[in-house]
Amino acid sequence: MKNLARLIQFVAQYVTLGLALAFVISLFAPQWGARLRGSTEESAPAAPTQGESAKSTAKKPAAQPPGPIVAFGPSGRTNAVQPETGSVTASYSTAVEAASPAVVSIFVNKIEQQTRQVLVRTDNPNLPPVVPAKVVTNVPTQNLGSGVIVSPDGYVLTNHHVVERATNISVGMPDGRSMPAKVIGSDKETDLAVLKLDVWNVATIPIAARPAVVGDIVLAIGNPFGLDKTVTMGIVSAVGRIIHPETGEDFIQTDAAINSGNSGGALVNAHGELVGINSDTLPSANGGNVGISFAIPVERAKKVLDQIIRYGRVIRAWIGVTCRDAPMQSGDPMPVVTGGAVVVEVAADSPATKAGLQIGDVITRLDEQWVPNALALRNRETHLAPGTKVSVTVQRGDKQLHFDMELAERPQAPAQTGPNANP
Repeated sequence: MKNLARLIQFVAQYVTLGLALAFVISLFAPQWGARLRGSTEESAPAAPTQGESAKSTAKKPAAQPPGPIVAFGPSGRTNAVQPETGSVTASYSTAVEAASPAVVSIFVNKIEQQTRQVLVRTDNPNLPPVVPAKVVTNVPTQNLGSGVIVSPDGYVLTNHHVVERATNISVGMPDGRSMPAKVIGSDKETDLAVLKLDVWNVATIPIAARPAVVGDIVLAIGNPFGLDKTVTMGIVSAVGRIIHPETGEDFIQTDAAINSGNSGGALVNAHGELVGINSDTLPSANGGNVGISFAIPVERAKKVLDQIIRYGRVIRAWIGVTCRDAPMQSGDPMPVVTGGAVVVEVAADSPATKAGLQIGDVITRLDEQWVPNALALRNRETHLAPGTKVSVTVQRGDKQLHFDMELAERPQAPAQTGPNANP
């Protein structure tokens, strides 16, 4: 009987001790209780030994609130997700770090002609004593712009209109130095110019492997109003925009803010790769940005760069015709289908003359690709190289004719002279 009483007393003591230990654990280490109950068998590691528990308890820091979960998105930027709110913030700092060391500020001194009206006294009795007269004066001015270093030996791409009529050019380097630059060549049609710095092994900008497409995130980096290394963000709103019909060159349209001084700067994608050279904006009444800006595609800029370095100028193909849009046919429900470019002039000794094209012909296809209007024909001609053999389809009256021709080099415009000549 005494042995049974001792056994019951022994069990009761250990049950009481176990309950007390469970209370302590649930109060100070609830996660251990969860492990003991088996609720985290699949995700939790094996329970530590008594010695390990003591060590880990001594070293465990105070509980901290959960921080942001950092992950890399498909565009290469870093996304920070806040667990408390679920909101997402984005940073393009890596793209800026990749591109900005190759973006420079350009300061151009030039001479501008200014015309003003003045009153001049006359001694002629048949004239009033004071008559208005025009006076032309040469006024020194300074232009601000931006540029992009595209080769380790110091070649810089910028805009033609930034360095036009320059007397001297100074380039502000990313490290704070200022150095002179020489104009290697300039092309008004693409609004591109190539400068050369006397440097070696400088940082260059990475070039995008694929063209920009509508919807891409883009960053504009430049020197607007002298505010060095300013970064603005937008998207690619359109591609293939032809904003100067006389040239046929196409541009990237973006809503990234471009202002005075941004010209010639970098338009980069979310990886910091160059996709365009900022060039122009849609004019506004107050001179500010209206969210419509234009950049020269980098693939076109590379071709211009290579040709200017090799030849000192840009070489373009030439068919030898001047065209206008074909008029809409009366009662035609689909004017695009019956479009084309009407030949209004054929240059002497041109590929078109040699092939047999005539005034009044309507060019409808170039190398089996539809020509909807005169602007499209000009654009395709601009992007071809002299010596390229093409087939041209024309509508002459009720007949459809085909001509084969070899494109020539477009004749150069007469060189401009005087104080307004390009450098």
